[in-house]
Amino acid sequence: MATVRTLLASELAWANERYEEIHFLPSRSGEFVVAAAVDGVKAGLGRLVPVDETTAELGGIYVLPEFRGRRLAGAIVSYLVRHSPYRRLFCIPFAHLEGFYRGFGFQPVAGDTAVPAVVAAKLNWCAAEYPAAVRLLVRVAG
Repeated sequence: MATVRTLLASELAWANERYEEIHFLPSRSGEFVVAAAVDGVKAGLGRLVPVDETTAELGGIYVLPEFRGRRLAGAIVSYLVRHSPYRRLFCIPFAHLEGFYRGFGFQPVAGDTAVPAVVAAKLNWCAAEYPAAVRLLVRVAG
């Protein structure tokens, strides 16, 4: 059985070791990081990175290879969206995952949308760091 829970501060090193393995930026204290587990074994993770009081970036969604195909990424994103205290969530997924994130209410950023500088910088970093194309999406709560 799969569960998703808030990662304990003492588990942040585990999360950052996983992120380092896949060349994602590390998580820092103050971020809302969650872990998915299967039968008590950590199987994936994700996070909300605060931008300001009303905005965060949803990212770092990663499921360990041996646990793929169990809908854990969806469980992680769903948990983060449900528990988010932020009105706006930006997301920078690989292009082939855009449809997945649209299923959670994310939409391509419109040309007139103000994108926080830190999110724009992360988008540029991702575009330069990864060979796969990335997209910029946003979800605005009700």
